[in-house]
Amino acid sequence: MKNILNRIGLFGVAALTLTSCLDEDPLFDPDKTTGIIELVEQAPLVSVGSIYPLNKLTFESVPSDVIEVIVQYSGAYDAPEDIEVTVEVSPSDLPAYNEDQGLSGGDEYVMLDSDSYSLPGGGNSVTVTIPKGEKRVVINVDVIPENFGFDANYALPLKISSASSGVVSGNFSHMIYAVIPNNQWAGDYDHTYSGSLGSGTNTVHMSTIGEFRTTSNLIGVYSNQTIIEIDPVNNYASVISVSGLGNATNYPENYWDPATKTIHVKYDVGSRTMTETYVKK
Repeated sequence: MKNILNRIGLFGVAALTLTSCLDEDPLFDPDKTTGIIELVEQAPLVSVGSIYPLNKLTFESVPSDVIEVIVQYSGAYDAPEDIEVTVEVSPSDLPAYNEDQGLSGGDEYVMLDSDSYSLPGGGNSVTVTIPKGEKRVVINVDVIPENFGFDANYALPLKISSASSGVVSGNFSHMIYAVIPNNQWAGDYDHTYSGSLGSGTNTVHMSTIGEFRTTSNLIGVYSNQTIIEIDPVNNYASVISVSGLGNATNYPENYWDPATKTIHVKYDVGSRTMTETYVKK
């Protein structure tokens, strides 16, 4: 599955309401603007205001997949001419990002192993062309998700090093692609719940956040994130915490049934008690 979430209108020219005397030149003239050359994020950015934007992309454990790196000409118009853009791997972005975000130890992002990805042509940089009259070109970076591990936070940092025309973006000339292998519990579930927050059924999506942990919306209704961990030795399922409510206390009957791919949990969090069953689709 190609990991791409198309962004609509990133850095589209903002509509400005300007007041001036009729005999003055307008403060903003789209005919005189120069297009911005940038990389487009593929998923909601992890943190706002960081030194570089970071995307988290999840992958199934398969022999091959791609990261679609989108290079965009942003402006009022399409590219006025063929624009050559060079994108290169930028390893120094990772320690800079870690320092900016105060990450250390196991929380730091580290460089994806070179045998787990390949730019077109096999080098550390690639030059592509945004054709005249268009706005985008896509670079397919081949990756090998079955090589991804849970032992570190692996990422591929890229940057635009040059463009033959336009202005290279000051905010989105760099992009960090954090790659996360899906664990076996990630996916969609038929969900039944009862307890202090009511009862019902719905569909819940669980996302990988570690080798044995997933996160999902509280009872599939609220935006609070429920972290569930499965013990691989005895299949005990425990709710670690619910964001905004604190750590959870679990009941002994909790378990993961690998035969039916079902998670059974009962837990207390704050003053609430919930019983939930998740059946993987």
